[in-house]
Formats: sequence, C-alpha cells, structure tokens
Amino acid sequence: MKRFEKVLGYFGKLGYVVGDIINDDVVIFKDVKWDDYYNLEGYGDICCVEVDYNYMNRKKYDVIVVRNKKVFGNKNMDLLFKKEVRRIMEGRGEGKMLLSDIKRLFNNKNEFGLLYNFRSGRWSVNDYSDRFENWCRRSGMLVKEEINVYKRRWMVI
Repeated sequence: MKRFEKVLGYFGKLGYVVGDIINDDVVIFKDVKWDDYYNLEGYGDICCVEVDYNYMNRKKYDVIVVRNKKVFGNKNMDLLFKKEVRRIMEGRGEGKMLLSDIKRLFNNKNEFGLLYNFRSGRWSVNDYSDRFENWCRRSGMLVKEEINVYKRRWMVI
C-alpha cells in the first residue's frame, strides 16, 4: 500500500497526470519519459511500461502501476476478459460471434490487454490462438458447433 502511494507520489512530483484509473487498484500514467521511469528502481513488481513492438523507438510511454499482485490474479482477469468480450459483442449488436472475429476485434489497449501484457512481460493475449481460445474457454462463453465436417467456435452472451 505504501509502495503504491510512493510511486504515485513520485510521478506526481515529476508533473505527470494520471491517464486512467481502473478500480482504484490500477493507475496508468500517460506520456512518461523513459529516464523518469528508469530512475524508479525497486518497483518492478508493481510498475511496468506499456510494451508494444515498437517500444524502443518511442520517446514517451504509458506506465502501469498496480496496488498489488492480487489485482491481476486470474479471478479478476477472467472478469475483465468477459467484460471486454461482452463490450465487443454488444457494440456490434450480436449475441453470437465467431471466435476469429472476436480475436480480430479484440483491443489490446483495454484494461484486460494492459494487465495481461503486464503479467506476461511482452505478449498480447491475441498473439497466439491457443492462449486466446483458453481465455475464451475460461469465460464460459465459448461454444463449439459442428457445421458440415468442421467444428466452428462461437462466443455467445
């Protein structure tokens, strides 16, 4: 708790504004200079840079700070994943979508994507089909239907 407040105070003193607050347990600072993040030592377990494939060529980064490791435990991650899939399906006005369409439309910059990236170190959830399908299975929304000879995977609300 004190470590979380200390990191928030550190970025606050440097003049960075909080970009997003997720459940009062996850804070994202926008446009942080690399040197300011790098000078913060000893907080790697609760503080991480948003990683993308071009992150070494950027001048500014989004820094994710979590209150503790339980924030991004599997139970909370399952809820965030289900919420994002529901958002995708309701945004398209459909109650049933192909798994491949959900994977294509999945935004890795949402709450779940950022925390998954924080947990995995570099990978996005939809980088590999088997990982994405596993999260879909864990959500309880995955249904397999046999069409002709093939089994099609659907996400159902």
